[in-house]
Amino acid sequence: MLTPKFMGDQLSPTSSKSPKLQIMETLILKRVGEHRMDGNLYKDSKGNYYVDCHREPKDDGVSSVYILSPSNEPDGEPERLIHCHIKILNPMTESEKKHKLYQFEYMMLSRLNDDAAAYFGSGDEEEDKWDCRYHNVNNIWGSTIESHIAEMKKLWQKIPSDIKPEWCTWEQILEYEKKITA
Repeated sequence: MLTPKFMGDQLSPTSSKSPKLQIMETLILKRVGEHRMDGNLYKDSKGNYYVDCHREPKDDGVSSVYILSPSNEPDGEPERLIHCHIKILNPMTESEKKHKLYQFEYMMLSRLNDDAAAYFGSGDEEEDKWDCRYHNVNNIWGSTIESHIAEMKKLWQKIPSDIKPEWCTWEQILEYEKKITA
């Protein structure tokens, strides 16, 4: 296992003023999650944590990985950029990358779905009256229930078919729409 070295600038043979990066040996990392700054969090065999703010290494195996400070703390701050070849033992799958790409749509659709469910209620009047969103357009995301449902449709259609949420179906959205006219 390589211990990363932090290097200063070296002068290139072509110019005495331009810095040249020296690429070190391969650094082997395991992806352990996501850093709070929205990059992938990695750990080496010695327990040091790293973050790649570009999410995944480039195709040639060279990436911009920062060691965290303190290095044994996964919530640490990116401290120093390490220039080296990176080998990720468990890189992100295509499905994970796609879910990450549509993370906002998932989160927003989830919020809108919860609001719509609360707006229309569960059918138990005693329970529903305690929710401030029950039949109250002032406490849902949309300015009207129609615009709210329209936004749900837009978000649902934007998510690719192979990663559509199971917790919110097109039929469920259409049922909400039917309840408007009922």
